[in-house]
Amino acid sequence: MDTTHYAQGTLIWIRDDAEVWLKAEIVTSNDKEIIVKTIEDPDARVVLGPNEPIFLRTSDVFTSEGLSVLDDLTQLTHLHEPAVLSSLQNRFDIDKIYTFTGPILIALNPFKMIPGIYDEQVLKGFITDKPSGKPHVFNTSNAAYRGICDRQKSQTVLISGESGAGKTETTKHVMKFLALAGSEDGAVTNVEKQVLESNPLLEAFGNARTLRNDNSSRFGKFIELQFRGGSKAALQTGMSGQNSRLCGARIRTYLLEKVRVCDQQEGERNYHIFYEACAAASTLSGSTTYNFPQVLSKEKVKAERTVDLEGFSDLSNFAYMTRSTCRTLKDVNDIEMFERRIAAMQTIGIDADDIQQILRVIAAVLHLGNTKFDAPPNNSEGSMVMQECASSIELAAKLTGVDRTALERSLCNQTRVTVRERICSPVNVRQASDNRDALAKALYGMIFDLIVVNTNNSIGFLPDVKLFVGVLDIFGFECFKMNSFEQLCINFTNERLQQFFNSFVFKLEEQLYEREGIPWDPLDFPDNQDAVDILQAKGTGIFAILDEECVVPQGSDQGFCNKLMKQHKGHRRFDEIKTKPTWFIVKHFAGPVGYCTDGFLDKNKDQLSNDIIECMGASKTEFVSNLFKKDKKYAEVLNKDAVAQETKGPGGKKKKYTVSSEFKDQLTSLMDIVDLTEPHFIRCIKPNPQNEPDRYDRKGVTEQLRYGGVLQVVQVSRAGYPVRINHQECWDDYKVLCSAQVVSGLKHVDDLKLRAQKLLDHLTEELSIPKPMHGLSWAVGKTMVFFKLPAYERLKRARLELLIKSTTLIQACWRRQTKMKMYKAIRLFTRHIEAILRLKQARLDLQRRRQLVAATKIQAHIRRCLAQRKYRAIYKKIVQIQAWRKGITGRRHAKEYRRYVSARKIQRNWRRYQDQKVYTALKKALYLAQERMRLTHAKKQMQKLKKEAKEVGALMAKSQKAAEQAAELRKKNDELEAVQLQLQSEKKSLQGKVKQLEESIQTMQQSLEEVKQQADTAAKLAADKSKTIVETERLEGMQKQIQERDAELAKLRQDIEEAKASSVQNAQKLQEAEGRYQQLLKSTAMQSTAGMNMGANRGQFQAANQPGPSRMRPAAGSNRNVNIQLCGSVGVGKTALLENLIKEQDPDQMTKFMEQKANLMSHHQIKLDEKLVKLLDCSGNARAQHLVKEWFGRTAWVFVVYDMSKQDTLDYALELTREAHQAGAKVFLFGNRWSVDHGQPVEVDLMAAKDAAVRSEGMSMESASLIDAVKLVLNQPDDEAWDPSMGQGGIDPLSPDGQRRSSISAAIDSVKSWFGGAERGRANQGVLRPSLKGTKQMKVARNQNDINADLRPVQELQDSESAVTCICFGQERANRAYILLATASKDGTVVIYRCYRTEMEAAYVADEAFPSDKEQTNIAFQTPPPDHSNISMHSRLNGHSRAITSIFFNLLEDQLVTTSIDKSVRFWGIDSGEMLKVFTDSSPVPVATFLPFNPQVFVAANSNAVLRLVNVQNGMVLQKLKVETEVRALKFDDTGLFLLAGTKSGSIHVLEASDSSTLKFKFKVQLARGGVTCITFVSAAYGQPPCLLVNTSDSSATIIDCTYGPQRGPQEGNLQNLAVRSRVRVAHSLLPLKCCYSPSGQGYLISGSEDKEVYIYSLAKGSNYKMQYLKHHQVPVVAVAVNLQDTLLASADSLGRIVLWRRMDFSHITD
Repeated sequence: MDTTHYAQGTLIWIRDDAEVWLKAEIVTSNDKEIIVKTIEDPDARVVLGPNEPIFLRTSDVFTSEGLSVLDDLTQLTHLHEPAVLSSLQNRFDIDKIYTFTGPILIALNPFKMIPGIYDEQVLKGFITDKPSGKPHVFNTSNAAYRGICDRQKSQTVLISGESGAGKTETTKHVMKFLALAGSEDGAVTNVEKQVLESNPLLEAFGNARTLRNDNSSRFGKFIELQFRGGSKAALQTGMSGQNSRLCGARIRTYLLEKVRVCDQQEGERNYHIFYEACAAASTLSGSTTYNFPQVLSKEKVKAERTVDLEGFSDLSNFAYMTRSTCRTLKDVNDIEMFERRIAAMQTIGIDADDIQQILRVIAAVLHLGNTKFDAPPNNSEGSMVMQECASSIELAAKLTGVDRTALERSLCNQTRVTVRERICSPVNVRQASDNRDALAKALYGMIFDLIVVNTNNSIGFLPDVKLFVGVLDIFGFECFKMNSFEQLCINFTNERLQQFFNSFVFKLEEQLYEREGIPWDPLDFPDNQDAVDILQAKGTGIFAILDEECVVPQGSDQGFCNKLMKQHKGHRRFDEIKTKPTWFIVKHFAGPVGYCTDGFLDKNKDQLSNDIIECMGASKTEFVSNLFKKDKKYAEVLNKDAVAQETKGPGGKKKKYTVSSEFKDQLTSLMDIVDLTEPHFIRCIKPNPQNEPDRYDRKGVTEQLRYGGVLQVVQVSRAGYPVRINHQECWDDYKVLCSAQVVSGLKHVDDLKLRAQKLLDHLTEELSIPKPMHGLSWAVGKTMVFFKLPAYERLKRARLELLIKSTTLIQACWRRQTKMKMYKAIRLFTRHIEAILRLKQARLDLQRRRQLVAATKIQAHIRRCLAQRKYRAIYKKIVQIQAWRKGITGRRHAKEYRRYVSARKIQRNWRRYQDQKVYTALKKALYLAQERMRLTHAKKQMQKLKKEAKEVGALMAKSQKAAEQAAELRKKNDELEAVQLQLQSEKKSLQGKVKQLEESIQTMQQSLEEVKQQADTAAKLAADKSKTIVETERLEGMQKQIQERDAELAKLRQDIEEAKASSVQNAQKLQEAEGRYQQLLKSTAMQSTAGMNMGANRGQFQAANQPGPSRMRPAAGSNRNVNIQLCGSVGVGKTALLENLIKEQDPDQMTKFMEQKANLMSHHQIKLDEKLVKLLDCSGNARAQHLVKEWFGRTAWVFVVYDMSKQDTLDYALELTREAHQAGAKVFLFGNRWSVDHGQPVEVDLMAAKDAAVRSEGMSMESASLIDAVKLVLNQPDDEAWDPSMGQGGIDPLSPDGQRRSSISAAIDSVKSWFGGAERGRANQGVLRPSLKGTKQMKVARNQNDINADLRPVQELQDSESAVTCICFGQERANRAYILLATASKDGTVVIYRCYRTEMEAAYVADEAFPSDKEQTNIAFQTPPPDHSNISMHSRLNGHSRAITSIFFNLLEDQLVTTSIDKSVRFWGIDSGEMLKVFTDSSPVPVATFLPFNPQVFVAANSNAVLRLVNVQNGMVLQKLKVETEVRALKFDDTGLFLLAGTKSGSIHVLEASDSSTLKFKFKVQLARGGVTCITFVSAAYGQPPCLLVNTSDSSATIIDCTYGPQRGPQEGNLQNLAVRSRVRVAHSLLPLKCCYSPSGQGYLISGSEDKEVYIYSLAKGSNYKMQYLKHHQVPVVAVAVNLQDTLLASADSLGRIVLWRRMDFSHITD
């Protein structure tokens, strides 16, 4: 094909080593090369040679179920191998395992149970008169059944495939369908039961575990199910009576793999019956009698009996069972299966004696395998049974009924018969072992044939019934590293079947062309007749030469191979391997296969020696002897005369038995039968060699498609006219290639065929469409137009080139028009702006002069204020310093005084001792002098004491007065609690008096100091020797008085402190009472004016917005997407109230309301005064309470309903009120008056209800209708959650005066935003809110011009050196002193940290709309941690073995969900760190998320491009949705209705959550060339619509606007389009980088990057997406996250380091 025929942008398939075929797109093409780009790597270019195979590809088509998958692959526009391979994978990924390819039903083995695919109801649904077009094994079975019922013609279902592809299971389903369809009224008769039971019995003796399958059929079988047609009268009656009835059956088997009895590969097993019998025998202790049944129930068996298991024991005792280490099968109970086999034999009709004899022969085979040989001591060329194996051969002889010596002699010797005598010669050890294995294989083969014969005899084959359905379960094409005689026979069978299949497809194509009336050339179609001839031709065929070599004396495998080389050298189907002389190659339809001829002759002969035959024929057991006598191969040895005539051929020569000749005869007979029937083809395909579910191996599937002949259908179709479209599509697609005159002349032709004919005639001449060597390049049939591939590609290329030119022209015109409009608008705006700027300049000049004067005055006042403030601060500090200094000196003086007193005591004692010595001598002499001196000093001292006594009395009087004042203060404090105004007045009075008391105390302290000084002076005087004892006693009395006064002063201080505390407490109670009063007053006022406000607000709303309902959206940054949630206990009338509301306001919604009325939780949307209100009706059932409380955090208003006549309903409502308030929702306590209005008394305390509502900052109302309450909450002026301006779709912002702005004003505003005039102040605040107080040094060192200079790293975490893959913050919960930060690593580890709040964050909590509990909040923040930036580890989660791809918290934040490359989704307990649940997938899971309206269901994406909806409770997959490539990012919008899925190819799929368990595809937007790694949804804010922040691996981050359309029926605000607002640069090409959003200012986009920086882009209007960055990391930054409070930023890099950033606050530091 000429490469210049491919236009740029042509979609193609190219070869790939890993994926077989890869999607690509042509970039350029010429005569020498084709340059393409692949979907996997759009930036790379692949150069193809001109002769490399490529195939055309169509673009992906999506429906509401996702990627479109056709039920019949022949409907593909391009029918070729890559298209078939890709379509099968797309269907397999969503559990659609059946697919039609023309007449073939392709069945992929899912290796798992798919719910509901084979149920009895499904089966009965396919039993119809008209087969459906749905691909299913039951549909094919029904087509065969309808063939015998409607056309009275025999049918054949041909089932093929490799081992493990599911042929046996498919055969079971076909037989089950036919047995049920052919039964009478669904009743299973004995014939049907025997037919169904024949399968498990044949599986026991003919199935084994292989490397590819645990239950592989090692034989081929053809089951004929006979049907007897119904009478004409019956045809008009019921469903099953009108159809043919199953009346008999027959089973034919082919080529049992008897070599498996003696040898198996590692990892494989022998036939099942050996293991099952040994397992049953191992349960017997010291006995051989097995009581049947033991595991099965007695009702399931035909009769109870005993089974003698003599010869069986543990399987480890048998050599034939230990060739491989594989002994058991997964989830299979061998004892139960053994009993099922016995029950099947009973059902089929095998009598008890034959069952016993069959088991004895099976045991004999095992003991033959234990028999080993050794050379006799005197004869190295002879053989004898080893002494250790004597018991084995003895038991084998006993079980077969022959003499032990005769059996050993027949195995170790060989008898040759001459004309005169019989010569017996020994054989060597190898030959003896071969004889043993040959006998074992022969015995087992005859037992298998006996089972088949007994089964056929039991079921009953009716020779007079000619109508049947044949089910052929045949081995598929095989090609291994070592292929032998068995593979040649198997591939010959498939060659014959392929020949039959080709002829069948050829007939279908012939019928199609004849039906359409178009010419065709049969030479175009492929044929494999030459491949069949080279195998089966007489005389020259491979099998004929093999039979000849078996007859030739001294024939050998090498001689056979040499004859083949000589005979077929140069044949197109034959080849040789020069390096392997014993190998030859046959080129089959599926590909070349090399065969090794070693052992061909022995396997073809399959003969026992005459000695063994005679020995076994002479068995005393009639069962064993009859096996040999009735077998044609051995009967000629036992009965030579009787068999001589039967075995002679037509020419009188004796026919020599060979396996190949017998197999050819059987196959010829089979094909003769099949040729007379209508065939139905089922090709079973094994999706992967590991037998794993949900895994699709493209290489393996491609080989099976080739081997199974599926691609031959494609080849046959391509050989004719591979592209087929109808007449109208031909006209619509290719009329654009003609001129306008031609189209106008043809469009009036009414005959579609004639119009298409003339169109193509014109295009053939105009485009020079190439013509083939024979036949036509296109043909117009009666209903379709047929194209040869070159003609179709030429037309498609011309159409594509025309589309490219037209697109370029349209784009050019559109760009010119848009630029012209923009130019005119800019010119108009510029003129207007110039006038505005001139006016503004003049005003600025005047304002500047005024400001200059005002600034001078302000500066003077400010300087004065600053000087005063500075003076006061200095004065206060000086006072503090003086107090501190005085305290130090006072304590020092006290210490010195205590030391002085102690020294004085010591001195006094010493002096007393000295004085006593002198006293006696001087007593008399000094008595008179002392008396006079004492008198003098006493008088002076008395005067001083009188003076001091007067001063102490004054102080005591003051102290008593202070106590009275304190009592008076306490009394006044009690009075303050009663009256609000009196409390305020008394508070001031109390503060004044407290101040006086403090001054009094200071005065008293000064007096006390003076007294102490006087006391010290007196003490010094008393220390003098000349002082008297009287002075000392008085001094001690004064000290006691001082101590008593100190105690009174301390008590007075304590009373004052208690008075202060009481005053503060009273003030707090007063403030709380005032707040409750204001809230109650507000609630009462709003209720009284609800009707007036409703009318006024409605008018404002209609004046400010366009006609039609608007959407009430939550405020920016909020996740509350439900307006009103109704809850309460059972029986309070919630649903009845809601029903009346819907009937009155929006009757159209009643149908939907009645459908969902029985649900535990139901969502409703109703129109109320041009507003759309979302309501959630919650059941009072106790099972649903956890779901009800989960929605508190996502609801704006929670209506808690109680019955006014039932106190218990109010108690429950008060509990819900507290929980809703803690969750951050606004509460409305609603009392239902219905029961009171109907005569029941009021039992609840209404004042308590209102007080509870006020305490929860909510409202309360009592009514029998919800409308007043709903209107009341809808018209709150301060509630941003109901702001209609937050809606979407053409709503202009309001001007300050509340009127609609004109279009010119709006245009001017938009121009102002270009220059950054709109809300510039908020945009310049910088990312993050301040949360940590900085130091003066930090303030001095910062850059004043950088708004992010205050943003600094405060802490660095590192748990391991493995790269961090993703991080996320927990919810902001005010009852915690910390928030959670979860980090996931590449090594599969998850670490959860506690990030403790700073003091500033704690202060923010009171202002935020977070869930709060005041008591818990106070406890949490009264004693914050000493280090506010402290980070501690909360828990560590270990379980993943590979990198984690995404993490997220659940709604209650008690569980963490992780996804990983290790193909699992895991749920963890956050506090315990335990793994709670594990959900596995067939491939890596990049991302998952919860459904917002159903947290019990999560969406998970895998690398097979499949989205799965999984139930968390039971793990059931609710839905599978296929897309074109792997989904790497998932995000719901704030409505919770639309899921945004970013893919590996750079596109975003929008899916709608139509209900709580279903996703529907809406549309797809191609965003970038690189894959999407992260999607962040940003709600509408600051006059901008909602948007997406998307990271893509093409070094960019994209801001995408979300366009919500108008109302459509009950749904409002449908997401209709995604439009790119802007792209910003981010270093991102390899790593899966994450981004986040910060609501600071007007919003910031924060993203990691591969150049070691954190990128920050401002989203404010007029900022032109100014970029800033943070530098700290030394390696690429992989993930970033911001907490909901917007105070903490976390960034993680590829070395496992996590850096926490905070904005510093310097407002507390003065200049």
